[in-house]
Amino acid sequence: MDEFKKVIEQLISVFSQLTKIEQVKLDAAAGNHVGTVEDCVTQQQALLLKLRGLEQSRERAQKKAGYEGMQFRQILEKAPDNEREKLFGLFDSLSREIQMFQEVNDGANEIIRTNLHVIDKALRTKTGKTYNGEGKSESNVRHMTSRRV
Repeated sequence: MDEFKKVIEQLISVFSQLTKIEQVKLDAAAGNHVGTVEDCVTQQQALLLKLRGLEQSRERAQKKAGYEGMQFRQILEKAPDNEREKLFGLFDSLSREIQMFQEVNDGANEIIRTNLHVIDKALRTKTGKTYNGEGKSESNVRHMTSRRV
């Protein structure tokens, strides 16, 4: 059970780090600091690899503790009384960290989508090209030529 709790604590730490990086990315995207956004994405990719490894460790530790395939709520129901309070605190902290990450992530993604739309609009205005529903380039510029010579 101690191994399982340690993995949950590590998951909490990784989501806390992801949230901090995501907040930096949100601020950078709002300020149009592309280099900082790229740095944040690189840092997040490394943490996501760590998160995948921790998820596998959690599954192994959960199985070893006798809670294979159970959701946290189910684990709390089955856990001994002396473990239940500690597990509840860990699960609650993990849930809050995940929720905070998702909220900041949603904000950052919205700003990035808006920035991409602004860039796309500026490019269309400058080049005179738009794209139709099939992704084919169309031009707003019409050429007036006569075939009579």
